Amino acid sequence: MKTNGFFLTEGMMALCILGILTAIMLPQMTWNKNRHEVDVLTREIAIDLQRMRQYSLTSGMAQGNSWTLSLQKNEYVIMERYIVHKRRAYPDGVVVPLGGTRKDIKFDGKGRPQNNMQITVAEREGTYQHRIIVAVQTGRIRIE
Repeated sequence: MKTNGFFLTEGMMALCILGILTAIMLPQMTWNKNRHEVDVLTREIAIDLQRMRQYSLTSGMAQGNSWTLSLQKNEYVIMERYIVHKRRAYPDGVVVPLGGTRKDIKFDGKGRPQNNMQITVAEREGTYQHRIIVAVQTGRIRIE
């Protein structure tokens, strides 16, 4: 006998399999806003550091141009001497731990940072974090 549909048991089995697959995938599909904000802020700081490095290379520190990225408690600021070019507040739930009240980052005329540099961007309450590391000798910027 030819039928053009499913029996009730076949339909129920298909729904059970679909439910099991959904239950397996659901924890992996949940979106955490704070983790997303940590990722975005980390990439933005890394891009700004790369841009500052390029400005230092092209303008040459011999002319007295001094680009500084100043990490502060609730924001970071990019300055050329005393002119503020960018001010970015940290999103809620994201923190950049500092040893003191602020941390200044500068590059010399050859694109090297003036000191050993590592920046951590983390969730305020959680263990998710990223680190931005700038190599002292080459100025290479990477995210871990």
